[in-house]
Amino acid sequence: MKDALSQLRNASPLMVNILTTGVDPFTDNIRLIQLAGPSRPVVTINPGNATTQTTELVSEVLKSPGTKVFHNAKLQLKFLRRAGLQVNGALFDTLLAHQLLTAGMASRGEALADLATDYLGERIAGNQLKNSALDIPVIKRLAKGLISDLKEAGLMGTAHLEFECIPPVAEMELNGMLLDLDKWQALSSKLQQEKARLELTLHQELGEINLASPQQLLQALRAKGLAIERTDRATLGPLRKQYRSVKDLELYRRVSKLVQAFAHAIPKHIHPSTGRIHPEYRQIGTATGRFSCRNPNLQQIPRDKAFRGCFIPSPGYKMMIADYSQIELRVAAEMSNDTRMIQAYRKRQDLHRLTAALVMDKPLDQVTKKERQAAKAVNFGLMYAMGSQSLMAYAQNTYGVEMSLQEAETFRGKFFAAYQGLAHWHSQTARSLQRETRTLAGRRRTWQDKPPLTELLNSPVQGSAADILKKALAMLPKELEGTESRINSMVHDEINLEAPVDKAQKAAQILKETMERAGRYYLKKVPVEIDVSIADSWAEK
Repeated sequence: MKDALSQLRNASPLMVNILTTGVDPFTDNIRLIQLAGPSRPVVTINPGNATTQTTELVSEVLKSPGTKVFHNAKLQLKFLRRAGLQVNGALFDTLLAHQLLTAGMASRGEALADLATDYLGERIAGNQLKNSALDIPVIKRLAKGLISDLKEAGLMGTAHLEFECIPPVAEMELNGMLLDLDKWQALSSKLQQEKARLELTLHQELGEINLASPQQLLQALRAKGLAIERTDRATLGPLRKQYRSVKDLELYRRVSKLVQAFAHAIPKHIHPSTGRIHPEYRQIGTATGRFSCRNPNLQQIPRDKAFRGCFIPSPGYKMMIADYSQIELRVAAEMSNDTRMIQAYRKRQDLHRLTAALVMDKPLDQVTKKERQAAKAVNFGLMYAMGSQSLMAYAQNTYGVEMSLQEAETFRGKFFAAYQGLAHWHSQTARSLQRETRTLAGRRRTWQDKPPLTELLNSPVQGSAADILKKALAMLPKELEGTESRINSMVHDEINLEAPVDKAQKAAQILKETMERAGRYYLKKVPVEIDVSIADSWAEK
């Protein structure tokens, strides 16, 4: 064992695979560690039976500067970290490489056996992988083929970005978030009471019907004089001012969703070993390259202060909350080369206020708060070529802005007359027959069939914003050294840390500067702005 491990100290690439008793790094353990160099046999170690000398040699091998190759590196890094084993050197993850190559396309599965079949034409039974060291040679052959495919697709740069993100994402999952359970339970009780009140009110208005039954609701609302065919939000939205029952129903549905999806569900995810919530982040969670989150999905926690105020830093710590200001609009300005948008950002103008002034034909200093809110819907809706009807519904449902169809059509015409670079980008994209898009970092998304224009515009913009945030995440661990900071969570354009009170100011400054540098790495014409808060809860953003 000593000789075999000693020969792996300088191996690069080093194939690494661990077998565990489960998937929870806080309660499960590593059963086997498998290591192999380019031309060396597989070395298998049982940590439970290993001598101190063997454990030290394994640690030295993992700390070596060579590239380490994994399948599902994030999960394995978490277990190794919990076992006190640090992994140095560049990483290569066959799982992420596969996800990059197939972004937007259907995939049979992402297990090692699935990839072996798809890329190598090898059929490997599950019991073979679990009970032997066959997975290491598979990972070795798979990585070789994936590197070739990534190079051919022009995705090596994006792959490196994803691989650099793995360690901070693994740490983020291990760190988790702290929930003020007493405060959350008080909020849950309040929501439950509100739900019961609304349920009673609706039964008085509509009769003793099942409020979750669309058919019973439709009949009850028709009996009230509503000439409708459905009871969905789009149908009922325009009627909420006219009918009290519709307004109460919409509020009931919202409160019911909050109770079911959050109030009751979130506390169940508090880990008994840590007292914290440890969600799972999928790095390439969507075809555009954005993160997704589950168990629980903290990215969907309502922005309402009552909810976010329940997420707090550890005792003696402060929370740092930083997000990119209007990052997707800035990326769209860069990609479309729209002169007016670029100049507005360079002058640090409020683009929502500017758009309001342009589409409503009034001076900037006379734009009201309500008009700016309407312009916000116009900017984010029309950036991706939304039609007038959709814009009207989007403004109402997302921003609470009432907009007639005529107003939506007028705003749409004036918007594209004002932002001609954006209009040209839209028309050029619409005329193309492309079934592939690229972000500013080169990330690819492909379609099997002709994609809708909205997706052709959305994918490179949303993907570029994701690349910028991932670049910041990849840079942060090194920059934050010495601050005792911990990355806690991220939400699309936002990164949250916690740091000791006496180091919070320094950590916040580093976070801001790092996110700015990440933005400048890809945005050459448009400046980025970061809003940072030092807070005692997630609500104090």
